[in-house]
Amino acid sequence: MAGREPMSSVDRAWLLMDDPTNPMVINGFWIFREMLQYERVLAVLEKRLLIHERFRQRVVSYQGAFRTRTYWQTDLEFDLRAHVERIVLSSPGDTQTLNDTVARLLTAPLDMNRPPWTITLIEGYGDGSVFFGRIHHCIGDGAALVRVLLGLTDESAEGARPKQAPVAGPQRDRNSLQPATRVAARPVGAKLPEGGEKAAQRGRLLSLAVRGGQLAGRFVAVLAKLALMRTDDKTAFKGEVGVGKAVAWSEGIPLDDVKFVKNTMGATVNDVLVAAMAGALRRYVETRGDNPDGKEIRAMVPVDIRAPDDTKLTNRFALVYLPLPIGIADPVDRLFATKRNMDAIKRSPEALVTYQAIASLGVVSDRIARGVRGYYADKVSVVLTNVPGPSEKLYFAGKLLETIVFWVPQSGSIGVGISIFSYAGQVNIGLITDRGLAPDPDTIIAAFQEEFDKLLILARLRDGQGSGSAEPASQSGSTSRSD
Repeated sequence: MAGREPMSSVDRAWLLMDDPTNPMVINGFWIFREMLQYERVLAVLEKRLLIHERFRQRVVSYQGAFRTRTYWQTDLEFDLRAHVERIVLSSPGDTQTLNDTVARLLTAPLDMNRPPWTITLIEGYGDGSVFFGRIHHCIGDGAALVRVLLGLTDESAEGARPKQAPVAGPQRDRNSLQPATRVAARPVGAKLPEGGEKAAQRGRLLSLAVRGGQLAGRFVAVLAKLALMRTDDKTAFKGEVGVGKAVAWSEGIPLDDVKFVKNTMGATVNDVLVAAMAGALRRYVETRGDNPDGKEIRAMVPVDIRAPDDTKLTNRFALVYLPLPIGIADPVDRLFATKRNMDAIKRSPEALVTYQAIASLGVVSDRIARGVRGYYADKVSVVLTNVPGPSEKLYFAGKLLETIVFWVPQSGSIGVGISIFSYAGQVNIGLITDRGLAPDPDTIIAAFQEEFDKLLILARLRDGQGSGSAEPASQSGSTSRSD
């Protein structure tokens, strides 16, 4: 049939992870201080989003003799206006009203008889607009979707496109979680050198064989670890999840301040932000009458494994399990514990193992896939992701894009999603919680900002800049060192 292509096993795996209580949908919004014009928004989407055929395709499945086969099929009745809604925020039009509206919108299931994405243009948030998008995870992962969405933007209000497309993908530096498994290989059939070189080559081949055996042993160890992983510690974040969600997001934290802390403390940007969030989760557990001392909760962390030149709209990431040391009260000790946990993951082939496991779920029966999903979701309390965005402010449909926030989907029984996004020198945190488990995520966001401020004050003291009265990060000017 024309316009039909098979869905990859990895993308199908994310389709099967959908659940009424936790739709596998990536949600996010852009905030503008000025009002967006609906017709101009449609024109931009028509010209720049719909060049990607995937956004005109719907999901179709056929039951085969042994398994269900899933395809992308062009929607011959596609109507852009049916995917772009316009609403007005109810009074008083403040942040809490916006959050409540977003929480209601993101619980609605997508219509899978149409291409699985929607956009809602929200008016009445101050004098501006909010561009709220929902895209099913089977279309692509966060890095791929950010690349597509930033392709809608311009470098000026006049509509001049950036000279180079904004890059949103894996950061190939010391802050990245990259599996260290690549080995040099000689082309098949290559002739061995003579004499001493031949002996040296045999030695190198033997070394590679030993390393290969060691790597295989590490893979087996990871599989055993995942299979035997115990259920997460019981906290306020663990329990039966429902349909209702609550969302919150942080004011921008200067990225230069985060880099200052990481340089002073000898950590990474991720270490600093994750440690501050672990402190916020600890404080929330305490407010619920529980003692977090000595406890850890696990976060499921996506790891981008795509090649630098891979721009395909699909899912190219694995999952690793990161212990969050909420049982440590001291913020610096917690930071170093977080760094140790992150470093251990970087040295492990866990990401490659889980990527293959995810791909295998896409070729088994729906029942088996959902059973495996539920088993591993029980082992964690949080999904945590970090996607880097552009360093300069951009424009969309002629208006300045002020703030970008997104909310990562959870799977199965996971009740908390934490999303970190950097844009134009600021870091914003998006937090989504199950309303029955943690109905007030705004208190966690406030605690996160206070925990980061503690780390910033301590870093300035260590660097000799302060006397303990440093301004909070949300109010201070940027202080930086080279990254």
